[in-house]
Amino acid sequence: AYRRALVVSLFFKAFLAISRKLIDAGVISSSALSSEEQSGADLFHTPVLKSAQLFERVCSDQPVCDPIGRPKIHAAALKQATGEAIYTDDIPRMEGELYLAFVLSTKARAKITKLDASEALALEGVHQFFSHKDLTEHENEVGPVFHDEHVFAAGEVHCYGQIIGAIAADNKALAQRAARMVKVEYEELTPVIVTIEQAIEHGSYFPDYPRFVT
Repeated sequence: AYRRALVVSLFFKAFLAISRKLIDAGVISSSALSSEEQSGADLFHTPVLKSAQLFERVCSDQPVCDPIGRPKIHAAALKQATGEAIYTDDIPRMEGELYLAFVLSTKARAKITKLDASEALALEGVHQFFSHKDLTEHENEVGPVFHDEHVFAAGEVHCYGQIIGAIAADNKALAQRAARMVKVEYEELTPVIVTIEQAIEHGSYFPDYPRFVT
């Protein structure tokens, strides 16, 4: 629907631009389009972009080798700005490379009662299904500071779209198709907690973080 609306709007803008040129050339009457409609062919003129960098000035007697407070260029900044940085999608496909597609939770908070990938694994070109059972408890725990998140949901899901498992297959379309065929059954859990007040009421906190309740 978005693409159809976009195409129609582009055609309409082209029509207005052509009509304005025909009006300026005297080919058609200026009354053919109202001034309000003609304005639809105007280009948007944005102001010149400006930028600024704000950083702390360090004391003149601070040793050069002391980085505290000094502005530092991000390690990847130059490569990202020049286009030299290489991302996963920039790497050519290798011979025998497999594609990975995720099996995602369709529940916001629930216990996983059944996880069956047999139908997906029966497809030709599908090689493996991975879940938390393929990792040790330590390997499955991740996080930038506190390791309080899971690579694959282990027993329960805590948000819609949480990763439950992954399918490895010969190509992207097949991997995505197989991922949709993995059967996941849930037992919905209560209460459903969506606000700070509800979290306080039910004592729902991440155990690795300090509990500050006012």
